[in-house]
This record gives sequence, structure tokens and C-alpha cells, in this order.
Amino acid sequence: MDRKTAGRIFGASVFRAALCVCCALVMLLAAVHAAGEGLSWEERLEKAREKYNEKTVHVYIYGRGSAINGRINVRFYRSYYKGDMAYYRTDMNIGIRESLQITDEAEMQAVLEVVAKHKLFSEEEYGTISLLKAEWITHNLAYEMANGSDSQKSLVAMVAGEKISKIIRQSKELDISTLRNTSEQEMAVYEFIESVYCHKETGESVP
Repeated sequence: MDRKTAGRIFGASVFRAALCVCCALVMLLAAVHAAGEGLSWEERLEKAREKYNEKTVHVYIYGRGSAINGRINVRFYRSYYKGDMAYYRTDMNIGIRESLQITDEAEMQAVLEVVAKHKLFSEEEYGTISLLKAEWITHNLAYEMANGSDSQKSLVAMVAGEKISKIIRQSKELDISTLRNTSEQEMAVYEFIESVYCHKETGESVP
């Protein structure tokens, strides 16, 4: 086995190990957040929908509207990246500004149900609500770990492949890209968390 092949195998095994640790922490945090409520998923979701609905979640297109104080603000916007000769426009992203305030899965679903009613949203472009919840959970966990102990910072930096300062800056707000602009590594994390943790839109628990 040459050094290059060995390096790829080692890198893959490290990533899988880090992913398992991240998922274990996700489920631990979820258990803590849900502990003591004693409510079924349907009851939690009903309660969440009373709190987050069209009256409390403000969805708008950047440039045609603005954030409203006291609400959960969700904006559709286009980002730009610099090429060799010019700036290029990407697909429409979704930014949830107050995403770190919401840690309960049922409340995440209630917010995303409002977002899903917007004319610019489609599952073909952005994925299902359960997949987006997995992305939201990962985002919140990344921020929490990036502000945690040295070992947590090292782990999240290794998995993300970014500096801690950049992770903290980027994870202050949930930024949802279209599926075609989501990397295979990111999708693997989201799909794994979705399969082991997230409730489906039907309200049934994942086995």
C-alpha cells in the first residue's frame, strides 16, 4: 500500500470516527433539551406550532423586505463569489438569523413549515423538512462545540476543515444552500443525523 492510499484510508477513518462522536453528542443534547417535558411528539409539535407560525416567523426576499424585531427572520438571498474575471451569482440561499435561539426539534419543524409555504421553496431544491432539521441541528452543535472545550474545538475544526474563528462566524446564522451546492461530506452528516434522530413530517419517530 502506497503512502497516498494509506493517507486516504486514515483520513476516511478519522472522519467516520469524528462523525460518530458528533452524532452521539447530538443525541445527548437532544435528550437534554427534551428531558422533563413528558410530552409526545405530536403534543410537542402542536405546542411548537402555536409558538412559531405565520404571525411569528417572518419570511422575505432580501432586497424586497427586511427583518422585523421580535420575530424569527428568514430571508431568501443570493450570494456571490469572486471568479478570475468577475463576480458570479449562486443559487438562492435561505438564511435563518435567529437559528441559535431554537434548539428543540419540534420548534425547528414549526419554523421550517412556515418557510416551506413560501413560493421560492421546494423540496427538490432544498430537501425535506426532516433533512433541513438535521442541518439545523448540525449547525447549532457546530457553534456549541466551537465555543466549547479545546478537544471539542479540535474535533469540529477537523470535521469542518476550517479554522474555529470562521466556524463561529459562519454558524451564528443557519445558512441553507440548495442541494446541488451541498457537498457530499455535508450531505453524509445531515442524512446520518436525520436517520438516527429526526422525526419525520408524519410525526412518527425514527426507529
